[in-house]
Amino acid sequence: MNQPVPKYYKIYEELLNEIRSGKYQEKDLFPSDTELVKKYNVSRGTVREAVKLLFQQGYLIREQGKGTFVTYRKIHQDPDRLIGFTELMQQHNIKPSAKIIEKEITLPNANIRHLMRLENEQKAVRLVRLRFGDDQPLIIERSYFNYDLFEPIYDMDLEENSIFELLHKFTETRLGDAHQKIEAVSAGLEEHQLLGVALRTPLLLIKRLIKTTDGLIFQFSEDAYRSDRINFSTKTVPYHSDNDLQPLPLDLSDDEWF
Repeated sequence: MNQPVPKYYKIYEELLNEIRSGKYQEKDLFPSDTELVKKYNVSRGTVREAVKLLFQQGYLIREQGKGTFVTYRKIHQDPDRLIGFTELMQQHNIKPSAKIIEKEITLPNANIRHLMRLENEQKAVRLVRLRFGDDQPLIIERSYFNYDLFEPIYDMDLEENSIFELLHKFTETRLGDAHQKIEAVSAGLEEHQLLGVALRTPLLLIKRLIKTTDGLIFQFSEDAYRSDRINFSTKTVPYHSDNDLQPLPLDLSDDEWF
């Protein structure tokens, strides 16, 4: 037996069709909740449920103090290629910027020391940056860097410059392999405050280890990405009949980063 379609979903479908049909252009102001309540003669809660789906699918962005705007652009990133945020934004003709939330030299905990292969007394740089594209918050970068490798650029401007570019320009350190894990998470209080998304909004969490060409661990990071603005695309190899001879990994231990 078919279930009746909820009101909010019918409104969502109509608004989605309007966006896809070209009624709104990139960065056009979207109707407010009050306007939509009057238009559809429904409750504010019903309108918010419909609009929430548009936000989750990346069709709308909210600018603090300005309103809600239509957007068609999603930022595509290849997870198989190591690329800095600045270069990624430049590829999409988007202005990159950053704000440092936390920066300190610290003795990391046992788990970070293990992941980064640091000695007990070896220091790390703890850096948290909020990354923006066209002044919209996109990523919270929470990183640890090997202090011995990072020290030459520690006092440089890490808001206006790419860390990878500074490292390449002012040091002999060269980056090598990167290993990444991608997980689905929900926005907590900090993500709500920094990214401007609702609590429990779906996000992508990228855990990343970056080595130097000498085999040292340069960086470990856990970055929270807005899934409505950034996505990842991959390419698979062709299927072969002997695939079933290879066991599937059921779990990844920390050692499998390496």
